[in-house]
Amino acid sequence: MKYKSKKNEVILDVRGLECPIPVLRARKLAQSANNGDKIKVICTDPLAEVDFQHYCKQEKYKYIGCLKENDQITIEYEIVSN
Repeated sequence: MKYKSKKNEVILDVRGLECPIPVLRARKLAQSANNGDKIKVICTDPLAEVDFQHYCKQEKYKYIGCLKENDQITIEYEIVSN
């Protein structure tokens, strides 16, 4: 799992990995994330958009959106603590 971190933003690079691994890596990353952190996931799994929409709904995170460019997908969401 590759990731970079800036203040309140984490970039998780899971290119080349397929369902369910991107969401599992994001879930592991969320264990050390803070309320308000924005997570950007860079992936190539064509099912990732739907997977992350469900994941965010389940965890009550704020799903921000998805950008598809060629074979790369960038998904962004925000950690929201209850």
